Amino acid sequence: MRWIKTVVMRLWKDFLDYKTGILIFIIYYIVMHVLFHAFCPLVMFAGLPCAGCGMTRAVFFLVTGQFWRSWRLNPMALPVLLFLAYCAVMRYFLGKKIKGLKVSCMILCLCLLSVYTYRMCTVFPNRPPYVYTAGNFLEKCFPIYGEILRSLLNL
Repeated sequence: MRWIKTVVMRLWKDFLDYKTGILIFIIYYIVMHVLFHAFCPLVMFAGLPCAGCGMTRAVFFLVTGQFWRSWRLNPMALPVLLFLAYCAVMRYFLGKKIKGLKVSCMILCLCLLSVYTYRMCTVFPNRPPYVYTAGNFLEKCFPIYGEILRSLLNL
C-alpha cells in the first residue's frame, strides 16, 4: 500500500512542477476544439496531416485490441505507447532516472518522421488520416493556396 502513496506523491510533484504547461495545454485543447474542431496546428494552418496524425485513435484501437485498425491509422502507436509505459514505470513506480532519454526520444522522433514521410508518399491524400483538410487558415487567407494543392493532389 505504501507504493501507491509513493506513486501518487511523484505524480503530484510532477503536476506541481509542470502545472503552467499543463494549464496552457488544456486551454489550447479546449480553444482549438471549440473554434476549429481540430487539435493539430499543422492541419488547422496548412490543411496537411502531421507525423502524429491518427495517433490518439490508433492508441485507442491498440488498447482495445483492434491492432489492424491501429496500424492503419498510425503504425507508430505501439512504439510510442511502449516508450511512454516504460518511462512511467521507471519514473513513477521505480523512482529511477530514465537512462538515455534524449537518445531514445530522438530515435523515436526519427522513426515517426520516417513513417510519416513514407505514408505521405504512398497514401496521402487518399486514406484517412492522411488527407487534405479544406478550410484551413492558408486556404482562407490565400484562396490560391487551396487551388494549387488541389491541382497538385488531383483533388
